[in-house]
Amino acid sequence: MNDSADMKQPTLKDAALALQTAVAALEKSLDPMLGKLAQLETKAREAEGFSEDRVRMAAELDEALEARRRREAEFDTLSKQTRAELDMTIAALQQALGGNTDG
Repeated sequence: MNDSADMKQPTLKDAALALQTAVAALEKSLDPMLGKLAQLETKAREAEGFSEDRVRMAAELDEALEARRRREAEFDTLSKQTRAELDMTIAALQQALGGNTDG
């Protein structure tokens, strides 16, 4: 019976060593995968940053386009007012000069 106990002892040690070797091999094989996962996570964060930048820039572009539309409308209004004032000035000058001088 003592021989049986002695045989189990090395068998458990061998099993523990085999388990440690298997765990070490598993960890070693997982290292490249963990490295790739870290790279993917970094790229995902970068992509998220790019997405946030795109949204921000789109909002800025919308604001700039709206400001341009407002300036164009103001310019159009001022242009119409200037034309009307010029027409009135020309009419007043023609009247002051004694009538129509078209030809």
